[in-house]
Amino acid sequence: MRTGSDEIKNARWFAAYPEEIKRSLDAGYVLPEIPAHWGLRSSARYYPSTTALVYEPENFIVNYVEFQELCERFASGLQNKMGVKKGDMVAVYARNCPEVAVAIIAISMVGAVYVGCNSLLIKDEVAYQLNDTAAKVVVVSDELLPVIRDLVDEKKTAMESVIVFSHDQELKLSLLKKESPDYQSPFYGFCDIFSDDSLIEPTIEPKKDIYSILYTSGTTSYPKGVMISHYNVVSACIVYGSTLTGQFPVQDTDGLLKFTNLEKDLSTDWDFPLRHGIDWILSVPPWTHMMGFLGRLMYPLMSALPLIHLPVFNMDSMLDMIQRYKISFGGGAPMMLSTILSRPDIETQDISCIRTWAVGGSTVPEAVTEKFEKRISGKISEAWALTEGTMTSTKNFANRNGFKKSVSVGVPVPFTWIKVVDPVDGLTEMPVGEEGELIQKGPTVTQGYFGKPKDTASAYRDGWLYTGDIGKMDEDGFFYITGRKKELIKYKGYNIAPSMLENVLFDHCDVKHCVVLGKKDPVVGELPIAFVQLKNDATATAKEIMDFVNGRVAPYKKIRDVIFLDEMPMLASGKANRLKLYDFLSSATGGR
Repeated sequence: MRTGSDEIKNARWFAAYPEEIKRSLDAGYVLPEIPAHWGLRSSARYYPSTTALVYEPENFIVNYVEFQELCERFASGLQNKMGVKKGDMVAVYARNCPEVAVAIIAISMVGAVYVGCNSLLIKDEVAYQLNDTAAKVVVVSDELLPVIRDLVDEKKTAMESVIVFSHDQELKLSLLKKESPDYQSPFYGFCDIFSDDSLIEPTIEPKKDIYSILYTSGTTSYPKGVMISHYNVVSACIVYGSTLTGQFPVQDTDGLLKFTNLEKDLSTDWDFPLRHGIDWILSVPPWTHMMGFLGRLMYPLMSALPLIHLPVFNMDSMLDMIQRYKISFGGGAPMMLSTILSRPDIETQDISCIRTWAVGGSTVPEAVTEKFEKRISGKISEAWALTEGTMTSTKNFANRNGFKKSVSVGVPVPFTWIKVVDPVDGLTEMPVGEEGELIQKGPTVTQGYFGKPKDTASAYRDGWLYTGDIGKMDEDGFFYITGRKKELIKYKGYNIAPSMLENVLFDHCDVKHCVVLGKKDPVVGELPIAFVQLKNDATATAKEIMDFVNGRVAPYKKIRDVIFLDEMPMLASGKANRLKLYDFLSSATGGR
């Protein structure tokens, strides 16, 4: 793989890197090979008194030394009381809360594998993931315990033990010295797992050993468990962080990571938005999803950034926290930006404390970017990433003086190579400016799909990850996403990227959310159909919206119908649920 300094300098996108990053790459920086939980240990060493985690429902606040101790004591209990050993699968089925963060780090400490089960999953979906991984232990909140009890009673999974915590109460009860509920085997109380016995950490081979299995959204097929190594996680945190700080950490003699701040960024004339030990991070995406797990849990904990999180997304609560805690960094799916901007009270919401806002999952319309950046002190940092790429593929660096291009998802992050290839043969590299399938190579490309060798062989070929995304690269090495191979609409032999039509739709002042799909047609193949959720009190008709779009696109790309929805169906990842819309499309007639 091309990682040498000279070859990196020859990459078309190298010129777009900030000077600080260029210098580090020129000096031959090497990504460290350490276990994922050493990131937290590093923060505890170099920023011991910095706040690590805040969770208001439980009056919970700990610094990095205290959080490290909690995770070690829980890890000791997993090892000495529950018999969890290296390689065992431990599933977590709960919404974001301190108990989940403790469990995820503790799982790494004992060398087990964290299996993320989103709290929105129904029983059959949870059973699928538990059976797919043969999870031995499950950590669950009491609000979801009935689902797990049913599965235990049915004896159709490999579960041996279930660790239960009282949501929004467990750690508060411990602090107040009140008793937690009693459970009978195979059920155990969360606080009963903590142990002061010695923890014997197994030897971790970072490039080989799997730390986590997270599931793809399943927008076009069944969910697949992506195997993420310790090296994938550490590498992704470091390169992701470099786009926000301009710095790579230094490894000390014990192998721990020391992050420092650029002097300029400690002044009012700052360039890069995030400062270790200072800036607060707001976590909204679920930690069972790659954006939440990597970008809003593992990265902050490794980088000594104070973290406050919402267990359930609520716009009023989020805006309140941003203003009370002076949040510097947040993010989520692009639809979140539209939701914020469409609030009737947006003029009274002061969010100028935000120094950067990260988005991914789909392209952000230029008009939305411009409106949002006028309300914050920094820049939107748009990215393109996949679970299979450990959330690090391309990104716009977040520094205020950086080289960026509107509607682009940025340049390949450091140590990452992206190519545009012919989507049919998968080999021929496409010329600059022409569309093709994006493929990725580098240290954050994951290990494949758990238990699915055929799917792995199809997507992971000769060291390259075949992403299934369609895009193009310009002359400066900036990338643009234009669609998905499986989502392309085929009309009279033409390929139409839904995302292109969606960007035009978002320019209409009445559109809040939209999705474009292809409806099968016996004559032309497929017809572009738009699903639209209007803003409150908007009155646009289907004809008005079609006229608006169709006057701005080539004739073959015209939208042929508009279906209005009161609420856009969403996945837990924040993306539109395209499968649900496909099902609806077969019976919907549209119009208004």
